[in-house]
Amino acid sequence: MSSQPYVMAENLGYAIEPTRQLFDGISLSLATADRVALVGKNGVGKSTLLKILSGQSQPNQGVVSSHGSTYYLPQLSTIRASLRSESVFDVLSAISNEWWEIEQMLETTFGTTLDLSLPIQHLSGGELTQLFLAVGLSRSPDFLFLDEPTNHLDYRALEDLRQMLCQFQGAFVIVSHKPSFLDQVAKTTWELTPGRLQVYGGNFSYYRGQKQLEAAARERAHETARKQLKRAQATALGEQKRAAQSQRSGRQNAGNMPRIVAGNLRRRAESAAGKLKLKHDKVMAAASQKVTETKVRTQRVTSIQLKENGVNHRRLIDIQHADLWVGERWLLRDIELSVGSCDRITITGPNGSGKTCLIKAILGIEPVRLQGDVYLADMKTVYLDQSYDLVDRSQTVLQNLQRANPTFNYQLLRHQLGHFLFFNDDVHRVASALSGGELARLAMAMVTISAIDLLILDEPTNNLDITTVDQMVQALTDYHGALWVVSHDLDFLSRINITHSCQLSHQTLQPTVYLPSEQSHYRSELLKEC
Repeated sequence: MSSQPYVMAENLGYAIEPTRQLFDGISLSLATADRVALVGKNGVGKSTLLKILSGQSQPNQGVVSSHGSTYYLPQLSTIRASLRSESVFDVLSAISNEWWEIEQMLETTFGTTLDLSLPIQHLSGGELTQLFLAVGLSRSPDFLFLDEPTNHLDYRALEDLRQMLCQFQGAFVIVSHKPSFLDQVAKTTWELTPGRLQVYGGNFSYYRGQKQLEAAARERAHETARKQLKRAQATALGEQKRAAQSQRSGRQNAGNMPRIVAGNLRRRAESAAGKLKLKHDKVMAAASQKVTETKVRTQRVTSIQLKENGVNHRRLIDIQHADLWVGERWLLRDIELSVGSCDRITITGPNGSGKTCLIKAILGIEPVRLQGDVYLADMKTVYLDQSYDLVDRSQTVLQNLQRANPTFNYQLLRHQLGHFLFFNDDVHRVASALSGGELARLAMAMVTISAIDLLILDEPTNNLDITTVDQMVQALTDYHGALWVVSHDLDFLSRINITHSCQLSHQTLQPTVYLPSEQSHYRSELLKEC
C-alpha cells in the first residue's frame, strides 16, 4: 500500500434501526489534495458518513481503512451540546497543553482574537466554529471532514475559510448548503441519496448541471416509452379490427362450403387470433413496464406556510439613541432602528458584533438589555434561533409540535408534520436523534403554527438542504408580516425581498448603501467594512 495518506471505504452500510437503512454498499476513496463537496437531502446520512470516514463512528457493515491523521468538525449544535460551564481558556487547555498554538492559529487564519476569560457559551456561532476549526488545523491533519462549517460564519470569515481550504495541503470533505461557496472550494461532488453514493467529477455547478441533464434524459426516455406504448396499443387495436373483420367474412362465406371445411377454417382462425393476442399482450406488457420504469418520480418536499396576524401598517419597534449592554459590557451605542408591520430587514456584521444580542434585547432575554428611548408594540413575535432552542431535545417530534400549540388535535398535528416530511414512525423519534436539517424542519413546523406580527430568523438556512431553502424562500415571499433576518447566506437574502439593510460595525448600527438584491455591490460593501 502507498505511503501517501489515504482513506478507503468498502461496502459501507449503516442502519439507524432494523427498518431504517440510511445507506448500503458504499465504496469510495480519498487521497491527498482531493477536494470533495458532500451533498444530499436532510436526513439522508451525510453527517453519519462523515463520522464513519473520520473514525468517529462505526458502520453496521463494511470497513474503512486509512493512513494519515484526520480531524472531524461536527455541526455547531453538536459542539454546543458538548460544552460545559467553562471559560474559553479552560476548554483550550483541556484540549492541548500547547493551547497557545490554537489561539495563534485562530488569529492567523481567521484574524480572530478571543477573550480567553469569557464563558465559552457566550461565544457566537461563528466564533465557536472558527475556534474548533483552529483546533483541527493546529494538529496539521491529512484529512478534514467538515460538517456545515459555513453555517455561522460572517462574510469575512467565509472568505478566510475559502482561502484556508484552497491553501490546505491535505484532502477534505465538506458538507455545506451554500452553492456559491462550494463552487469556489470543491473539485469533486459526492451525492448521497437513500442507499447509494454517486460521484460527479466537478464542482457544485457542474453537479447541478449534470443533474439537470439526467432529469432531461429521464423525461425523454419516459416520453419515448409512452409513445412506444401508444404505438403498441394502436397496432393491437388495428389487428383486433382486422381479425374481427376476417371472422365476419368467414362466417358469411361458411354457408357456401362444406361444414367440415368451414370448421377447420374457423379453428385455424381462432388459433391465429389467440397467438396474435398473446404476441400483442407481451408487447403491451413490455411497453407498459418501460413506461413504469422511466416514470420520473417526484421527490417529497417541505411545504412551508406562514400566517401573519394582519397587514395593517403600524409601528412595531422604534429605538432612538439607545445603547446595548450585555451584563456590564457596553456592546452597541446610539442605536436608531424602526420596524413597521410590513418591513423586511436584515442586520449583518462580523461574528460577535451583537446581531443576536440585539434580537435578545428586543425579546427581553437577560442579561442583554437596551437603555434609551425604546418603543415595542404589543405584538406576537416568533423567534427561530441558530440552535433551535425552541425544540426540546428530550421530547419526540410529535410532542414538540403539540407543545407549540396545545389546541391542535392529533390529526392536525400529523397533517402539519407531514408538510415538513415527518411521516409514519418519524413523528415518534426523539428530537435528540434528529439531524441538523431535521431539527430545522421541526423548528419551522413549530413556528408556522402561530399567527405572527414579527418573524425573527437567526441564520435560518443553516442545516437546510437546497430544496428546503427554496421552499422557505417561497414561504417568505408569500408572507406579508414584518420580517427580521440575520443571515450570511447572500443567495438566500437576495431572494426574499429585503427592504432595509443595516450593518453592525465599530459598535454602531448603520444602514447599508446597497440591498442584498444587488449581490455583488452588497458583498463588496460588507467586505470593505470588515
